[in-house]
Amino acid sequence: MSKPTREELIDLCERGVVPHDRWSNRDTSAAQRQLGECLALLRAGCDFTITDTSHKCWWVTIRFDGFGRFDWGGAQDDERFYVPMAESIREDGGDWY
Repeated sequence: MSKPTREELIDLCERGVVPHDRWSNRDTSAAQRQLGECLALLRAGCDFTITDTSHKCWWVTIRFDGFGRFDWGGAQDDERFYVPMAESIREDGGDWY
């Protein structure tokens, strides 16, 4: 299985949005908010790596200039996001998480 490109990850983030009335897991709200943040950082051109897969999700680590970089001139921040694989996204709009 080949790792997705930036454009493919952006598409997965957009397609991974689940209508609120279809959420079925206590962690779905966090997963949905993470998709939005991941989408914004990818669209902004931040560097990313795909570090692993789990539960039919890509584990995407994104690096960006945050608090430490601007205030102290230190290293970039990084954060891990879970992006659903294409086969996890349900055609009926159901919860993939």
